[in-house]
Amino acid sequence: MIKTLLIAYQIAPYRIPVYNTIDASEDIDLTVWFLEEKEANREWNIDYQDMRFRYSCLRGFHLFIQRMDFGVHINPGLFFKLVRLNPDVIITTSYDAIGYWVSLFYAKLFRKKFVVWWGSTLESSRVKNRAMNAVRGLYFRSADSFVTYGSDSARCLNHYGIPDEKMAVGFNTVDIRYYYRKRLAVKPHKEEEGLLNLLFVGQLIKRKGLEETIQSLARLNHENWRLRIIGTGPDEKKLKEMVRRYGMEEKVLFEGYKQKEELTGYLAAADCLLVPSLIEVWGLVVNEALVSNTFVLASKYAGVTSDLIVDKENGIIADPLDPASMDEAMQWLFDNVSYLKADRKIKLSMWKKLHPTTYAKSVVRAIRMASRPSH
Repeated sequence: MIKTLLIAYQIAPYRIPVYNTIDASEDIDLTVWFLEEKEANREWNIDYQDMRFRYSCLRGFHLFIQRMDFGVHINPGLFFKLVRLNPDVIITTSYDAIGYWVSLFYAKLFRKKFVVWWGSTLESSRVKNRAMNAVRGLYFRSADSFVTYGSDSARCLNHYGIPDEKMAVGFNTVDIRYYYRKRLAVKPHKEEEGLLNLLFVGQLIKRKGLEETIQSLARLNHENWRLRIIGTGPDEKKLKEMVRRYGMEEKVLFEGYKQKEELTGYLAAADCLLVPSLIEVWGLVVNEALVSNTFVLASKYAGVTSDLIVDKENGIIADPLDPASMDEAMQWLFDNVSYLKADRKIKLSMWKKLHPTTYAKSVVRAIRMASRPSH
């Protein structure tokens, strides 16, 4: 058995099926440590009864910096916990936490194998100066193998000199089985025939691209549409003021935060999910939309786009920073409302790609890759 420790920022509900599947592998003995139970900007419910793997939320001091969209975690005693656990392999889900560097130091000191679960892309990296690039490069060169969120994050690792043979390229995902079952159980309430029913799901922060979306809708000046916004965040007041200024109060509806049990109905009713992010490591709501038979307008800056979106088939790709590109994509939606409302079946190849078991196999492959005897 490969005694494996995975260290993650927080308990993310969408990761639970993947962790469960890794733990069920015949040669992996998994323990998961979370630097914090849930960061301050997260409102999701956690189904603890679904967590079938060993886990622990570490004691520590935590601060969420809203303007940087970044959590700081200090976990005293982590090094000594590592010594007591004595894992064969350590996985960290990034490089930008003190605990991750402590675990790297431990791994090098005691000659343990080290795996990085990497999601960022060249587009989503927010700090790109020479010093930070050097820090990332040092961390990456210290790892024995990698598992990625998708193709774009693999290309990011290539940029830092990591060869393909050290990577297990996976596809970031959610429990698509849950959303598919809910989609079958929920009778979609498609609104009046010609109405374009748009949906946004996410935090109301600058990098999510809602300002650019509202401006595009204002420029196009169509009548027969409605946008439901699911989520909360520091920009909510600003966005509501923008909507009021454009006279869109009856068309743009702020619905607040919704748990996944409520979200399925919104996805089933929508003609198109809007994901106009300016920066987005992946964009898991796209996975949820595709298995809910909902078309997606996807930003070229989202990691999910290159792997899951087939332009003008299951989605349309736009550059939210280019008004002409955004307007063209939005206009295509208005011109093809009947196509958006049509019933489409998810392809078997896409289903397999999005399945949590497939992603878990990629993580297991990275663990085994790191554990191979070096020659």
